[in-house]
Amino acid sequence: MKGIAIISWASLLLLESAAGEGGNWPRFRGPDGSGVAAGQEVPLKLGESTRAWSVSLPGPGSSSPVVWGNRVFVTSEDRARGLVGLHCYEAKTGTLLWHKEVKVGAYRTHKMNNAAAATPALAEDLVVFSWYDSSRKVAVLSACSHDGKDLWDYDIGEFKGAHGLNIVPVIHEGSVIIAHLHQRGGYVASLNGKTGEPEWKRMYPSPSPKTTYMSPLIRRRHGADGPEYEVVVSSTSIGVRGLNVENGLELWSLPDLFDERCIVSPVDILAGSGEKDSLLTVGCKREGGNNVFLAVRPPDASGGKAEVVWQLENHAPYVPTPVSDGKTLFVLSDRGVLQAVDPRSGQSKWEKKFQGNFYASPLLIGGRLFCFSRDGEGYAIEVDKEARVLAISDLRPGDEVTWVDASPAVAHNSFYLRVGARLDCYRRK
Repeated sequence: MKGIAIISWASLLLLESAAGEGGNWPRFRGPDGSGVAAGQEVPLKLGESTRAWSVSLPGPGSSSPVVWGNRVFVTSEDRARGLVGLHCYEAKTGTLLWHKEVKVGAYRTHKMNNAAAATPALAEDLVVFSWYDSSRKVAVLSACSHDGKDLWDYDIGEFKGAHGLNIVPVIHEGSVIIAHLHQRGGYVASLNGKTGEPEWKRMYPSPSPKTTYMSPLIRRRHGADGPEYEVVVSSTSIGVRGLNVENGLELWSLPDLFDERCIVSPVDILAGSGEKDSLLTVGCKREGGNNVFLAVRPPDASGGKAEVVWQLENHAPYVPTPVSDGKTLFVLSDRGVLQAVDPRSGQSKWEKKFQGNFYASPLLIGGRLFCFSRDGEGYAIEVDKEARVLAISDLRPGDEVTWVDASPAVAHNSFYLRVGARLDCYRRK
């Protein structure tokens, strides 16, 4: 791995695998990027009585933690030394198992961004994370094993963006998918998880007025013909596209939908409905008015064209990605307006305003919604005919924390929360 690599074996306790207890949260927003934690029982109130452990990270960041079995992975930055660290903790106790560092160098970002913004992705004995090598002026994707052994590095390439790098990988059946869509163009690619060699690369060379920060969606297609899965991406320059996960060929496209930066990630909001149909929500920022937030119906194996089905009229999100159980879509705006939306019509059933601003994406756990504000307040919400607050938790971010922006991970009936330069675990006792 390029840069500095340090393995610190503080403790290596090979306890029993927790995978059978809901032990994997392998990417941003969990399995399939849905933000839904099925079968988990987490505490409503997060405080001293439910905190299992808390550890200080070497530095801050806004990347989310990810979990595989009994291991939690998270990144942090050391801006003064020009380093980004990848850290592995034991999930049950918070014991540090190992850490390694890569040399970022002098790297300028937006005041709300940082060098440790990209959430890692996990598969069986594979960890991948992106970072920026300022000495060579290229984005890099690095891979190691769950024990911290270096596997490979892939030069993603040049990057231009006003806010700094945040390329979030996803892993599908042994392939690592990245969307590198920045102001000088870019591409979507699939890499071999064992070697880091490109399997395919779909180029999008047209310059873009804004860099994209969404995470790709791997969607299961309906019907007997064609590929079983596709990669869905969205950006200012290309709109929304569906690519064959096997070879990168475009299956469908909806261009010219956005005029500003895309941060909200594509989500299949009918995925939990049991119906053989898909609706994908996508969105972007809009200056001076309501953000753009759309539902797109993709064509499946039977053919046809993709189409926009509805657009949210008010309180559309810019940063938080929504969550759906297939019957109700829960949309949280950056300014704290929560809406329950009919996923097929886009009609709002109810809405409720919360104090504060929100960048972390909401999670749906056991039929309850959990939202975390930038000021460090956690809301547990009963969502039925209205939003009823069950508990409000103070995460006590401390004076050294500017904002709490990372989305939590959920596994082992536990919350894993990144609060600036701290990683907390909460579970029922």
